[in-house]
Amino acid sequence: MTNIRTIIFAILATMPMLISAQGNISDTDRQRWLGEMRNYKHDFLTKELSLTREQQRDFFPLYDEMEDEIARINAETREVETRASANQDATDIELENAARTVFELKRAEGQIEMTYFDKFKTILTPRQLLLLKNTERRFTQQLVKHHRRFRRADSPQK
Repeated sequence: MTNIRTIIFAILATMPMLISAQGNISDTDRQRWLGEMRNYKHDFLTKELSLTREQQRDFFPLYDEMEDEIARINAETREVETRASANQDATDIELENAARTVFELKRAEGQIEMTYFDKFKTILTPRQLLLLKNTERRFTQQLVKHHRRFRRADSPQK
């Protein structure tokens, strides 16, 4: 599941850059785009999990909190990795520590997810809890599929 989250965040992070390659995109536009993606994900989860209005009201603030926490640790990890990779004078110990941080990301994501699992189980039914991870995976697959279509449509024809 953490790989899927990483893919989602990579897509969410790179889509604005792809768009900005066609013209500069402002932080406001990027934030608006990310908000639209979040709303799209909410709609997808609502439909696929058959969430009631009450469940939506209680679930999505917690879900967004969890995703924000995971996004923060992903960003911190990428920063450590980028800094270590760019440092040509980095010692083996510094590189190993950076690599450990990257590998520890999965554990940190898992801990965050388990913390929120306990909160989610007060809102979602056991079946919805079970379906949540598969639904997130399908959402990611749909994003990747859409991204591929976007890139093909945008590429020059030969």
